[in-house]
Amino acid sequence: MRNLSNKKGFALVFSLAFLLLTVSSVALLFSTVTGGLTLTRKAMDLKRAYYLADAGLAEAFIALKNNPNPPMIFRVGESNYVIGGSKTGSYAVTVQGSGATWIQYTLTSVGTYNGVSKTLILKVQQSALSTYAYFSNTEINPTFGRLWWITGMTTVGPVRTNGQLNLWGKPIFDGPVTQSNPTINYWNGADNSPDFVDGVIYDPATLALPAAMLNNISAEASSSGLILSGDSAIVFHSDGTMNVTNAANGWSNHSMWIPSNGVIYVQNGTPTVEGTIKGRVTVASEGDIYVSGNLMYDKDPRTDPTSTDLLGLVAKNNVTVTAQSAPTNLELDAVIVAINGAFQVDQWWLGGKGNMVQYGSLINNYCGPTGIFDPSSGTLYGGYNQLQYYDSRLKTIIPPGFPVAVNSNGKILYVKTSFQEL
Repeated sequence: MRNLSNKKGFALVFSLAFLLLTVSSVALLFSTVTGGLTLTRKAMDLKRAYYLADAGLAEAFIALKNNPNPPMIFRVGESNYVIGGSKTGSYAVTVQGSGATWIQYTLTSVGTYNGVSKTLILKVQQSALSTYAYFSNTEINPTFGRLWWITGMTTVGPVRTNGQLNLWGKPIFDGPVTQSNPTINYWNGADNSPDFVDGVIYDPATLALPAAMLNNISAEASSSGLILSGDSAIVFHSDGTMNVTNAANGWSNHSMWIPSNGVIYVQNGTPTVEGTIKGRVTVASEGDIYVSGNLMYDKDPRTDPTSTDLLGLVAKNNVTVTAQSAPTNLELDAVIVAINGAFQVDQWWLGGKGNMVQYGSLINNYCGPTGIFDPSSGTLYGGYNQLQYYDSRLKTIIPPGFPVAVNSNGKILYVKTSFQEL
Protein backbone atom coordinates (compact mmCIF):
# COMPACT_ATOMS: atom_id res chain seq x y z
CA MET A 1 0.00 0.00 0.00
CA ARG A 2 2.88 2.41 0.81
CA ASN A 3 4.62 1.64 -2.43
CA LEU A 4 1.44 2.20 -4.39
CA SER A 5 0.83 5.48 -2.55
CA ASN A 6 4.38 6.63 -3.34
CA LYS A 7 3.88 5.76 -6.97
CA LYS A 8 0.62 7.69 -7.05
CA GLY A 9 2.33 10.65 -5.40
CA PHE A 10 5.14 10.51 -7.95
CA ALA A 11 2.64 10.33 -10.80
CA LEU A 12 0.77 13.32 -9.39
CA VAL A 13 3.98 15.34 -9.09
CA PHE A 14 4.98 14.37 -12.63
CA SER A 15 1.56 15.29 -13.97
CA LEU A 16 1.66 18.65 -12.24
CA ALA A 17 5.17 19.31 -13.57
CA PHE A 18 4.10 18.35 -17.07
CA LEU A 19 1.01 20.55 -16.80
CA LEU A 20 3.12 23.46 -15.54
CA LEU A 21 5.59 22.96 -18.41
CA THR A 22 2.73 22.85 -20.90
CA VAL A 23 1.14 25.97 -19.48
CA SER A 24 4.52 27.71 -19.50
CA SER A 25 5.10 26.70 -23.11
CA VAL A 26 1.68 27.93 -24.12
CA ALA A 27 2.24 31.17 -22.20
CA LEU A 28 5.64 31.60 -23.87
CA LEU A 29 4.15 30.85 -27.27
CA PHE A 30 1.32 33.30 -26.59
CA SER A 31 3.81 35.90 -25.45
CA THR A 32 5.93 35.33 -28.56
CA VAL A 33 2.93 35.53 -30.85
CA THR A 34 1.66 38.62 -29.03
CA GLY A 35 5.09 40.22 -29.19
CA GLY A 36 5.37 39.37 -32.86
CA LEU A 37 1.96 40.85 -33.54
CA THR A 38 2.96 43.96 -31.60
CA LEU A 39 6.16 44.31 -33.61
CA THR A 40 4.27 43.70 -36.85
CA ARG A 41 1.66 46.25 -35.87
CA LYS A 42 4.38 48.76 -34.96
CA ALA A 43 6.14 48.14 -38.26
CA MET A 44 2.87 48.71 -40.11
CA ASP A 45 2.25 51.88 -38.11
CA LEU A 46 5.77 53.10 -38.93
CA LYS A 47 5.10 52.41 -42.61
CA ARG A 48 1.86 54.41 -42.44
CA ALA A 49 3.72 57.20 -40.62
CA TYR A 50 6.35 57.15 -43.40
CA TYR A 51 3.75 57.56 -46.12
CA LEU A 52 2.10 60.36 -44.16
CA ALA A 53 5.45 62.15 -43.89
CA ASP A 54 6.03 61.58 -47.60
CA ALA A 55 2.61 63.07 -48.40
CA GLY A 56 3.58 66.06 -46.29
CA LEU A 57 6.76 66.56 -48.32
CA ALA A 58 4.72 66.45 -51.53
CA GLU A 59 2.26 69.08 -50.28
CA ALA A 60 5.06 71.34 -49.03
CA PHE A 61 7.03 71.06 -52.27
CA ILE A 62 3.96 71.93 -54.35
CA ALA A 63 3.34 74.95 -52.11
CA LEU A 64 6.98 75.97 -52.52
CA LYS A 65 7.22 75.76 -56.30
CA ASN A 66 3.80 77.41 -56.84
CA ASN A 67 4.87 80.50 -54.90
CA PRO A 68 6.96 82.93 -57.02
CA ASN A 69 8.25 84.57 -53.81
CA PRO A 70 8.22 81.89 -51.13
CA PRO A 71 8.99 82.98 -47.56
CA MET A 72 12.17 81.79 -45.88
CA ILE A 73 10.13 79.74 -43.41
CA PHE A 74 6.59 78.37 -43.49
CA ARG A 75 4.59 75.33 -42.37
CA VAL A 76 2.02 73.03 -43.92
CA GLY A 77 -0.06 70.08 -42.67
CA GLU A 78 -0.82 69.69 -38.98
CA SER A 79 -4.12 68.02 -39.91
CA ASN A 80 -5.66 64.67 -39.04
CA TYR A 81 -6.47 62.06 -41.67
CA VAL A 82 -8.51 58.91 -41.17
CA ILE A 83 -6.54 55.86 -42.29
CA GLY A 84 -8.55 52.67 -41.85
CA GLY A 85 -11.21 52.27 -39.22
CA SER A 86 -11.40 55.06 -36.69
CA LYS A 87 -7.68 55.67 -36.31
CA THR A 88 -6.19 58.89 -37.61
CA GLY A 89 -2.77 60.02 -38.76
CA SER A 90 -1.25 63.41 -39.35
CA TYR A 91 1.73 65.17 -40.86
CA ALA A 92 3.38 68.47 -40.07
CA VAL A 93 6.01 70.01 -42.33
CA THR A 94 8.41 72.86 -41.68
CA VAL A 95 10.08 74.53 -44.68
CA GLN A 96 13.23 76.49 -43.87
CA GLY A 97 15.23 78.49 -46.44
CA SER A 98 18.89 79.43 -46.29
CA GLY A 99 21.16 81.48 -48.54
CA ALA A 100 20.67 84.74 -50.42
CA THR A 101 20.26 84.88 -54.19
CA TRP A 102 20.22 81.11 -54.73
CA ILE A 103 18.23 79.63 -51.88
CA GLN A 104 18.27 76.07 -50.54
CA TYR A 105 15.15 74.88 -48.74
CA THR A 106 15.04 72.14 -46.11
CA LEU A 107 11.66 70.40 -45.88
CA THR A 108 11.27 68.50 -42.59
CA SER A 109 8.12 66.36 -42.46
CA VAL A 110 6.94 64.41 -39.43
CA GLY A 111 4.25 61.79 -40.07
CA THR A 112 2.42 60.32 -37.07
CA TYR A 113 0.08 57.33 -36.87
CA ASN A 114 -1.20 55.51 -33.79
CA GLY A 115 1.40 57.20 -31.59
CA VAL A 116 4.33 56.28 -33.90
CA SER A 117 6.25 58.96 -35.82
CA LYS A 118 8.57 59.03 -38.82
CA THR A 119 10.64 62.02 -39.92
CA LEU A 120 11.74 62.66 -43.51
CA ILE A 121 14.06 65.49 -44.59
CA LEU A 122 14.23 66.69 -48.19
CA LYS A 123 16.61 69.42 -49.36
CA VAL A 124 15.95 71.24 -52.62
CA GLN A 125 17.92 73.97 -54.37
CA GLN A 126 16.58 76.73 -56.53
CA SER A 127 17.75 75.74 -59.98
CA ALA A 128 19.63 77.63 -62.66
CA LEU A 129 19.84 76.76 -66.35
CA SER A 130 23.45 75.88 -65.60
CA THR A 131 22.13 72.56 -64.34
CA TYR A 132 22.39 71.55 -68.03
CA ALA A 133 25.54 70.82 -69.97
CA TYR A 134 23.75 72.29 -72.98
CA PHE A 135 20.52 74.25 -73.33
CA SER A 136 18.89 75.99 -76.28
CA ASN A 137 15.57 77.64 -76.91
CA THR A 138 15.76 76.47 -80.53
CA GLU A 139 18.17 74.51 -82.72
CA ILE A 140 17.42 76.70 -85.75
CA ASN A 141 19.79 79.60 -86.33
CA PRO A 142 18.02 82.70 -87.76
CA THR A 143 20.86 83.23 -90.28
CA PHE A 144 22.04 79.72 -91.15
CA GLY A 145 18.94 77.63 -90.51
CA ARG A 146 19.33 74.17 -88.99
CA LEU A 147 22.69 73.43 -87.40
CA TRP A 148 23.82 69.86 -86.93
CA TRP A 149 25.30 67.64 -84.25
CA ILE A 150 27.66 65.32 -86.15
CA THR A 151 29.90 62.29 -85.68
CA GLY A 152 32.81 63.20 -83.40
CA MET A 153 30.84 65.60 -81.24
CA THR A 154 30.40 64.48 -77.63
CA THR A 155 28.32 65.93 -74.81
CA VAL A 156 28.68 64.54 -71.30
CA GLY A 157 25.91 65.71 -69.02
CA PRO A 158 22.22 66.67 -69.27
CA VAL A 159 21.02 68.25 -72.52
CA ARG A 160 17.79 70.16 -73.04
CA THR A 161 16.25 72.08 -75.94
CA ASN A 162 12.87 73.70 -76.34
CA GLY A 163 13.23 72.83 -80.01
CA GLN A 164 14.33 69.81 -82.05
CA LEU A 165 17.78 68.23 -82.31
CA ASN A 166 19.32 67.91 -85.82
CA LEU A 167 21.63 64.91 -86.06
CA TRP A 168 24.08 63.63 -88.66
CA GLY A 169 25.74 60.28 -88.02
CA LYS A 170 26.86 59.23 -84.58
CA PRO A 171 27.25 62.07 -82.06
CA ILE A 172 27.43 60.92 -78.44
CA PHE A 173 25.10 62.16 -75.70
CA ASP A 174 26.35 60.75 -72.42
CA GLY A 175 23.59 62.02 -70.17
CA PRO A 176 19.82 62.53 -70.18
CA VAL A 177 18.50 64.34 -73.27
CA THR A 178 15.21 66.25 -73.19
CA GLN A 179 13.56 68.08 -76.07
CA SER A 180 10.15 69.68 -76.48
CA ASN A 181 9.61 68.49 -80.06
CA PRO A 182 8.24 64.92 -80.19
CA THR A 183 10.68 63.81 -82.93
CA ILE A 184 14.38 64.15 -83.79
CA ASN A 185 15.42 65.51 -87.18
CA TYR A 186 17.94 63.17 -88.89
CA TRP A 187 20.02 63.97 -91.96
CA ASN A 188 18.75 61.99 -94.93
CA GLY A 189 21.23 59.53 -96.39
CA ALA A 190 23.55 59.44 -93.38
CA ASP A 191 24.19 56.48 -91.09
CA ASN A 192 22.22 58.07 -88.31
CA SER A 193 22.81 56.06 -85.16
CA PRO A 194 23.52 58.55 -82.36
CA ASP A 195 24.48 57.19 -78.97
CA PHE A 196 21.90 58.31 -76.42
CA VAL A 197 23.47 56.74 -73.36
CA ASP A 198 20.61 57.71 -71.04
CA GLY A 199 17.85 57.92 -73.62
CA VAL A 200 15.67 60.79 -74.82
CA ILE A 201 12.67 62.37 -73.07
CA TYR A 202 10.11 64.21 -75.17
CA ASP A 203 8.66 66.87 -72.89
CA PRO A 204 6.36 69.54 -74.37
CA ALA A 205 7.10 71.88 -71.46
CA THR A 206 9.60 74.64 -72.14
CA LEU A 207 12.14 76.51 -70.03
CA ALA A 208 12.83 80.21 -70.31
CA LEU A 209 16.04 82.21 -70.19
CA PRO A 210 15.58 84.63 -67.26
CA ALA A 211 14.57 87.97 -68.80
CA ALA A 212 16.00 89.94 -65.87
CA MET A 213 19.35 88.15 -65.89
CA LEU A 214 21.42 91.18 -66.94
CA ASN A 215 19.53 93.43 -64.53
CA ASN A 216 20.46 91.14 -61.65
CA ILE A 217 24.12 91.07 -62.65
CA SER A 218 24.23 94.84 -63.23
CA ALA A 219 22.84 95.42 -59.73
CA GLU A 220 25.50 93.12 -58.28
CA ALA A 221 28.23 94.98 -60.19
CA SER A 222 26.95 98.31 -58.85
CA SER A 223 27.17 96.97 -55.31
CA SER A 224 30.74 95.77 -54.91
CA GLY A 225 31.75 94.72 -58.42
CA LEU A 226 33.24 96.49 -61.43
CA ILE A 227 31.39 98.39 -64.17
CA LEU A 228 33.28 99.14 -67.38
CA SER A 229 32.07 101.40 -70.18
CA GLY A 230 33.11 100.73 -73.78
CA ASP A 231 35.20 98.00 -75.39
CA SER A 232 37.40 96.23 -72.84
CA ALA A 233 40.00 93.47 -72.79
CA ILE A 234 40.29 91.27 -69.69
CA VAL A 235 43.08 88.77 -69.12
CA PHE A 236 42.79 86.62 -65.99
CA HIS A 237 45.81 85.34 -64.07
CA SER A 238 46.33 82.37 -61.76
CA ASP A 239 47.10 84.60 -58.75
CA GLY A 240 43.58 86.05 -58.68
CA THR A 241 44.46 89.24 -60.53
CA MET A 242 43.50 90.44 -63.99
CA ASN A 243 44.84 92.88 -66.54
CA VAL A 244 42.17 95.22 -67.87
CA THR A 245 42.41 97.46 -70.93
CA ASN A 246 39.67 100.09 -71.08
CA ALA A 247 39.96 103.43 -72.88
CA ALA A 248 37.25 105.15 -70.82
CA ASN A 249 39.32 104.60 -67.66
CA GLY A 250 42.64 105.21 -69.43
CA TRP A 251 43.73 101.64 -68.63
CA SER A 252 46.19 99.66 -70.72
CA ASN A 253 46.90 96.24 -69.19
CA HIS A 254 45.93 97.72 -65.85
CA SER A 255 46.60 95.14 -63.12
CA MET A 256 43.94 94.72 -60.47
CA TRP A 257 42.26 92.12 -58.30
CA ILE A 258 39.03 90.43 -59.31
CA PRO A 259 36.21 92.41 -57.61
CA SER A 260 35.24 91.29 -54.12
CA ASN A 261 31.86 89.94 -55.25
CA GLY A 262 33.30 88.62 -58.52
CA VAL A 263 30.97 90.55 -60.86
CA ILE A 264 32.19 92.55 -63.90
CA TYR A 265 29.62 94.35 -66.05
CA VAL A 266 30.44 95.97 -69.43
CA GLN A 267 28.05 98.55 -70.86
CA ASN A 268 28.14 100.32 -74.22
CA GLY A 269 30.90 98.05 -75.48
CA THR A 270 32.24 94.54 -75.96
CA PRO A 271 34.56 92.71 -73.56
CA THR A 272 37.22 90.30 -74.85
CA VAL A 273 38.32 87.65 -72.33
CA GLU A 274 40.92 84.93 -71.87
CA GLY A 275 43.28 83.58 -69.21
CA THR A 276 43.43 81.48 -66.05
CA ILE A 277 40.72 82.02 -63.46
CA LYS A 278 41.30 81.87 -59.73
CA GLY A 279 38.18 82.42 -57.67
CA ARG A 280 34.57 83.01 -58.70
CA VAL A 281 33.86 85.63 -61.36
CA THR A 282 31.17 86.59 -63.86
CA VAL A 283 31.71 88.80 -66.91
CA ALA A 284 28.49 90.19 -68.40
CA SER A 285 27.87 92.43 -71.40
CA GLU A 286 24.94 94.45 -72.72
CA GLY A 287 26.02 93.33 -76.19
CA ASP A 288 28.44 90.57 -77.21
CA ILE A 289 31.41 88.87 -75.55
CA TYR A 290 34.51 87.78 -77.48
CA VAL A 291 36.72 84.90 -76.35
CA SER A 292 40.28 85.31 -77.67
CA GLY A 293 42.01 82.35 -76.03
CA ASN A 294 41.82 79.59 -73.44
CA LEU A 295 39.72 80.09 -70.33
CA MET A 296 41.00 77.65 -67.73
CA TYR A 297 40.65 77.21 -63.96
CA ASP A 298 43.71 77.53 -61.76
CA LYS A 299 42.57 74.42 -59.90
CA ASP A 300 40.92 71.96 -62.25
CA PRO A 301 37.79 70.54 -60.52
CA ARG A 302 38.14 67.37 -62.58
CA THR A 303 41.35 66.53 -60.73
CA ASP A 304 41.07 68.69 -57.60
CA PRO A 305 37.65 68.44 -55.89
CA THR A 306 38.58 71.31 -53.54
CA SER A 307 38.53 73.79 -56.44
CA THR A 308 36.22 76.79 -56.03
CA ASP A 309 37.25 78.44 -59.30
CA LEU A 310 34.20 79.27 -61.42
CA LEU A 311 33.58 81.55 -64.39
CA GLY A 312 30.36 82.85 -65.89
CA LEU A 313 30.09 84.62 -69.26
CA VAL A 314 26.73 86.30 -69.90
CA ALA A 315 26.05 88.21 -73.12
CA LYS A 316 22.81 89.87 -74.10
CA ASN A 317 23.54 88.77 -77.67
CA ASN A 318 26.36 86.41 -78.71
CA VAL A 319 29.40 84.82 -77.13
CA THR A 320 31.91 84.48 -79.99
CA VAL A 321 35.26 82.71 -80.18
CA THR A 322 37.68 84.72 -82.34
CA ALA A 323 39.21 81.90 -84.34
CA GLN A 324 42.20 83.88 -85.61
CA SER A 325 43.56 84.48 -82.10
CA ALA A 326 42.34 81.31 -80.39
CA PRO A 327 44.65 78.25 -80.32
CA THR A 328 44.17 75.18 -82.52
CA ASN A 329 42.88 73.20 -79.53
CA LEU A 330 40.78 75.38 -77.28
CA GLU A 331 39.55 74.91 -73.73
CA LEU A 332 36.71 76.94 -72.25
CA ASP A 333 36.03 76.36 -68.56
CA ALA A 334 32.90 78.42 -67.93
CA VAL A 335 29.15 78.74 -67.75
CA ILE A 336 28.44 80.43 -71.09
CA VAL A 337 25.13 82.22 -71.61
CA ALA A 338 23.91 83.95 -74.79
CA ILE A 339 20.53 85.37 -73.76
CA ASN A 340 19.20 86.55 -77.13
CA GLY A 341 21.84 85.03 -79.38
CA ALA A 342 24.21 82.09 -79.66
CA PHE A 343 27.58 80.69 -78.73
CA GLN A 344 29.56 80.62 -81.99
CA VAL A 345 32.93 80.74 -83.72
CA ASP A 346 33.69 83.54 -86.15
CA GLN A 347 35.19 82.57 -89.53
CA TRP A 348 34.20 78.96 -88.81
CA TRP A 349 34.50 78.19 -92.52
CA LEU A 350 38.25 78.92 -92.70
CA GLY A 351 40.65 76.02 -92.08
CA GLY A 352 40.17 73.13 -89.71
CA LYS A 353 41.01 73.72 -86.08
CA GLY A 354 41.11 70.94 -83.50
CA ASN A 355 38.96 70.11 -80.51
CA MET A 356 37.12 72.74 -78.52
CA VAL A 357 36.57 71.44 -74.99
CA GLN A 358 33.77 73.19 -73.14
CA TYR A 359 33.79 72.33 -69.46
CA GLY A 360 30.86 73.76 -67.55
CA SER A 361 27.56 74.65 -69.17
CA LEU A 362 26.52 76.17 -72.51
CA ILE A 363 23.22 78.07 -72.67
CA ASN A 364 21.99 79.58 -75.95
CA ASN A 365 18.83 81.21 -77.12
CA TYR A 366 19.62 79.42 -80.39
CA CYS A 367 22.61 77.34 -81.46
CA GLY A 368 25.45 78.99 -83.37
CA PRO A 369 27.96 77.72 -85.95
CA THR A 370 31.26 76.39 -84.63
CA GLY A 371 32.48 74.56 -87.76
CA ILE A 372 31.54 73.23 -91.19
CA PHE A 373 31.37 69.62 -92.38
CA ASP A 374 30.99 67.65 -95.59
CA PRO A 375 27.51 66.05 -95.45
CA SER A 376 28.59 63.30 -97.86
CA SER A 377 31.29 62.02 -95.50
CA GLY A 378 30.81 63.82 -92.21
CA THR A 379 34.35 65.24 -92.40
CA LEU A 380 34.86 68.45 -90.45
CA TYR A 381 36.97 70.79 -92.60
CA GLY A 382 36.47 74.13 -90.88
CA GLY A 383 36.17 75.36 -87.31
CA TYR A 384 36.23 73.22 -84.16
CA ASN A 385 34.95 69.81 -83.15
CA GLN A 386 32.93 70.36 -79.98
CA LEU A 387 33.44 68.27 -76.85
CA GLN A 388 31.21 69.34 -73.99
CA TYR A 389 31.62 68.16 -70.41
CA TYR A 390 29.28 69.15 -67.62
CA ASP A 391 30.75 70.62 -64.43
CA SER A 392 28.78 68.66 -61.83
CA ARG A 393 29.44 71.35 -59.22
CA LEU A 394 26.82 73.43 -61.03
CA LYS A 395 24.08 71.33 -59.45
CA THR A 396 24.66 73.22 -56.20
CA ILE A 397 26.68 76.35 -57.05
CA ILE A 398 26.43 79.08 -59.70
CA PRO A 399 28.66 81.94 -60.86
CA PRO A 400 28.21 85.27 -59.05
CA GLY A 401 25.08 87.21 -59.89
CA PHE A 402 23.30 84.39 -61.74
CA PRO A 403 19.51 84.35 -61.23
CA VAL A 404 17.37 81.27 -60.73
CA ALA A 405 15.69 79.49 -63.64
CA VAL A 406 11.95 79.61 -64.33
CA ASN A 407 9.66 77.64 -66.62
CA SER A 408 7.37 79.08 -69.27
CA ASN A 409 4.75 79.77 -66.58
CA GLY A 410 7.17 81.87 -64.56
CA LYS A 411 7.55 79.28 -61.78
CA ILE A 412 10.93 78.78 -60.14
CA LEU A 413 12.62 75.46 -60.87
CA TYR A 414 14.08 73.32 -58.10
CA VAL A 415 16.44 70.35 -57.98
CA LYS A 416 16.69 67.79 -55.17
CA THR A 417 20.06 67.83 -53.43
CA SER A 418 19.51 65.27 -50.65
CA PHE A 419 16.93 63.03 -48.94
CA GLN A 420 17.18 61.60 -45.43
CA GLU A 421 15.01 59.28 -43.35
CA LEU A 422 15.35 59.57 -39.58
